[in-house]
Amino acid sequence: MDIRYNAPSAMEYISLRLKTGMGTKDILKTETALKNSLFIVSLWDNDSLIGFGRIVGDGGITYVVSDIMVDPDYQRNGLGKVIMREIDSYLNKNTDENAYVCLIANKPADILYCQFGFNYVDPESCGMKRKQNKG
Repeated sequence: MDIRYNAPSAMEYISLRLKTGMGTKDILKTETALKNSLFIVSLWDNDSLIGFGRIVGDGGITYVVSDIMVDPDYQRNGLGKVIMREIDSYLNKNTDENAYVCLIANKPADILYCQFGFNYVDPESCGMKRKQNKG
């Protein structure tokens, strides 16, 4: 397994999303998203993308951990922890105590994120998201 810190192709990223059940994305928007990421870590088995995670945000105050995924054929081998350790290292080097670092977890991945210092925000706060509708 190789750890890389550059973006996979948009098609490789979308393919991994589909394998992990995270759904598809528009290829041009994916290219833009990958290009504008603050930090990317990807795991490879030869030339196959098997794991991925990234941080998006403004690089000063707000950081969002996003798109943590491991190919189902490689799950239960600690690769999610490998990705999160790399993300944790980046955050420790590039943020301070006033940074706002957040994520939205799909269950049961919340158990993994708790191991890296993420806590539930309720009852003081709640997670929210908005789906854009065309039309």
